[in-house]
Amino acid sequence: MSSQVIDTEEAHRWLSQAEHVLMVGRNLLDAACFAESCFYAEQAGQLALKAFLYGQGERGMQLSSVKHLAEQCATYDTTFQHVAEVGKVLDQYYVPTRYPDALPDPAVPFESYTRQQADCALNDAREILELVKQKLGV
Repeated sequence: MSSQVIDTEEAHRWLSQAEHVLMVGRNLLDAACFAESCFYAEQAGQLALKAFLYGQGERGMQLSSVKHLAEQCATYDTTFQHVAEVGKVLDQYYVPTRYPDALPDPAVPFESYTRQQADCALNDAREILELVKQKLGV
């Protein structure tokens, strides 16, 4: 189904924040902070998808799953269906990148993620952001 943007101002606020968070994630990658880069990529994906949903008139979204947000976006525009697969990977970076008890002992997040994981996560987030920008006409 085709979507019509209802609230571009709110959508742009969320999209702007997504772009900023993605930039911070790239800076963290450059600083070899790979766990943090993965987390920021996940956050940028969330924020971008919420920007799209805000643009459709949605409010008060409590979802934190990139996969589920993408599925919700797909109810407005089926192009987002493929983003749900990407979301499954990004969702893995929501908690374990920050909390040692989310990983098997004795692992700690800052030692457990690689440059390749961070780079892939940031690229996935960039793709989500670009799709949202395209759909919002930005």
